[in-house]
Formats: sequence, structure tokens, C-alpha cells
Amino acid sequence: MKRFLIILSIVFLSVISAEGRTIKIRVMTMNIKEGGELASHETGPFAECIKEYDPDVISVQEVDNMTIRNGGKDWLSELAADLGMFQFYGKSFTYQDGGFGVGVLCKYPFYKADKVVSYPSGAREPRATAWVYLELPDGNILRIAATHLAVESDQIRVSNIADINNKMFIDDSTPTLLMGDFNADPDSETLQYAMFKWQDIGKGTGDTYPSGTPASRIDYVMGYPKTWKATSYEIVNRPDLSDHCFVVADLEFEY
Repeated sequence: MKRFLIILSIVFLSVISAEGRTIKIRVMTMNIKEGGELASHETGPFAECIKEYDPDVISVQEVDNMTIRNGGKDWLSELAADLGMFQFYGKSFTYQDGGFGVGVLCKYPFYKADKVVSYPSGAREPRATAWVYLELPDGNILRIAATHLAVESDQIRVSNIADINNKMFIDDSTPTLLMGDFNADPDSETLQYAMFKWQDIGKGTGDTYPSGTPASRIDYVMGYPKTWKATSYEIVNRPDLSDHCFVVADLEFEY
């Protein structure tokens, strides 16, 4: 009986300690356009941009990995080295003797990583979503995911999201951020479907595409559960680096 009471007390204290805790994190999402072609596939200009905003985690889309086009570079690893960050690459498909996909960069080491590749009927190419689990310096656990949905139609993008949800929400207890290029505006069927599970944290913010003169919002920071809060949310317009604007946001999540 005494042992049972001790165990019960430990469980109770663990629950209490989790309540009232707040995750605070700065995030960035960036579609780099065809492996960074506007910067001649060099990582330096992107690293300089990222350092200006100093995010804790970054979602990167359209990443070349050792392709003919980028001269055989492990581009994400080079960028991670420039920044002193950890990286995880999610290959969508084979391209020019290498790979094309998405990546996650983070200041803190991750202890688990996974991905899902969605290739619904009618899609011209597979689309990967990659994620990592982080233990932040304050002890909070967070899952960070990078995604790039299909361009063809809402129907295919909805299938992409369904595949993501089916794989990711085997674990539905970890606070999660899903960031990237959704190729869909806020009024689309794609976003309506996404909102069944996800929160559009930047709802009501500015357009992100095309850079220079953005006219539509297709790049998002999504949260789960739907109780995330943005204390700042900035659209970064860098037409010298990409045809997409980047997004930088300071976010909070309370248990």
C-alpha cells in the first residue's frame, strides 16, 4: 500500500509539473526555390538571412541533395554547418542523380526523427513531410515538421494532408508545428480540410507569394493542438533568394 501511494504521488506531481508550463520558440519557414538556384545553390546567402532573424527551428522546402543541378552538394548539411545547427532531411523523390525534398534545422539536438512520403493518385511527384522531436533547454518536448504540398489540385493536397495526419498522429500528445509551402490560399479546400486538425497560427497575416509583389498567402505555420499563440509574425520578402517570401514567428504554447 505504501509503495502504491508513493507511485501515485510521483504520477500526480508529474502531471502538476507539466501544467502551467509554456513553450516559447522562434520559427522560420523558407521555400528556397529549386534548390536555391537564385543564389547559385550556395548556402551562404541563406545562412546570412537566417542569422539576421536567429530562429530556433527552420523548415526548408525545395532542397536539393547531391543533384547535378547543385554540383553534388549535401546542401542542407552545408547550411547546418554554416549555422551551427542540427539537420534532418526528408527526400521526396530522386532527381538528377540525387534527391529533392524538405529539411528541418534546429539549434537543439533531436532525439527522434521520421517522415512520410505522400504520392496520391494523379500527383505528378511524391511529396515528403519530415519531422523531429526536440527536448528544449527548459525540458519541454516539441515536434517540428517541414512540409511541401502538391501543386496540382486541392484534391491531391487534401490527400497529402491526410497522409501526414495518419502518420503523425499515431502520437497525438506532443505539441507540434507543421510549417511550409501548402500551395493553397486560406479559402481553399486544402486549408478547410487542414483546419479540422491544425491551427493556422498566422491567420490574417500578409501574403507570401510571389516575392517582390506578393499577392497570395500559401506559406504557413500550423500548430497542434489549436492553442498556439503568435507574439510576433513577420513576412520576410527576399526576391533575391526565392520566389516565396519567408515567415518568421515567435510562438507560445501553454500546457
